[in-house]
Amino acid sequence: MAEKHLIAAVARRFEGMTRTERIAKIRKLAAASPDDRKFIRQTFPDLYREAFLSRRPVAGARSESGRRRARSGAPR
Repeated sequence: MAEKHLIAAVARRFEGMTRTERIAKIRKLAAASPDDRKFIRQTFPDLYREAFLSRRPVAGARSESGRRRARSGAPR
């Protein structure tokens, strides 16, 4: 199976889940190894943000750089 087909199949599967199920599955997949976590962060950035980033404002959220960092999910 080609990588893009696998990615599309995984994305479709996660779309059908509830938010809590999706977050639990993403966290479980990412906990397996650092490489898996990196793969999920790069391949499914929106799912990664949903599962790992808090919705609380970051320190310095008034600044544009703080808001940008919070949206991107980039590690500091």
